[in-house]
Amino acid sequence: MKIGGSGDASTLRKFYKDATVAQHADRKVWEIQLDGRTLKTSAQRDLHLPTRSLAQAIAYEWNAQDTKIVPNSMPVTQLVFTGIDNFGDDIDAIRDETAKYGETDLLCYRVSEPNALAALQDEGWQPLLDWAAKQLDAPLTVTRGIMAVEQPAQSLFALRRPLDRLDILHITALRTLVGATGSLVLALAVYYGRLSPDETVELATLEERFQIETWGPDEDLESSLEGKREDARSAGTILAALSRLD
Repeated sequence: MKIGGSGDASTLRKFYKDATVAQHADRKVWEIQLDGRTLKTSAQRDLHLPTRSLAQAIAYEWNAQDTKIVPNSMPVTQLVFTGIDNFGDDIDAIRDETAKYGETDLLCYRVSEPNALAALQDEGWQPLLDWAAKQLDAPLTVTRGIMAVEQPAQSLFALRRPLDRLDILHITALRTLVGATGSLVLALAVYYGRLSPDETVELATLEERFQIETWGPDEDLESSLEGKREDARSAGTILAALSRLD
């Protein structure tokens, strides 16, 4: 069974009745059983999960399928499969890619006008940069406009440090948060429990939501915002499940 492969998985009929969680016989890891058959990733790799909570989150998505399997309705499954299949063999490259966002972190680039939006950014973003400076030892420089600003090397090193401790599932979730928000600081704030996934997206999309409030509904923009919320929530589900050692 492939999720997100080259075939049209959306036409695949549901071929099982129940998805259940089972502990691996020889290792302290958890698996998903589809009518007793062990689920593997899209690349047919072992799906060994470190917590029961994460296994339950994935099993829930498989049990929620109706007559057909719809990959887009299984975001946690897709993220976990992506991490194991695509990132597991080169985790250092994924850490590097994620850490690079610190060089151009969204929170450091603020508008000069309109004044109302600038004030919203200052009010919403500065407390997170203050948190990063104090808790992560990573003070960052703020600028107005789009001209690039060089961040202190020590701060970038400090933002990278937590990433070096993360396994493939944690870094996959964090990378997803960074992609949804454009901010390594915001992603780390979710990882450390400073913000919820929804709060993070709200902060990351101040400008987009300001535009909607100013100019009225925009279907494409609202669709983009919802996609970011869904990505952040899926990543948050993985992080929360990994933190529960049950």
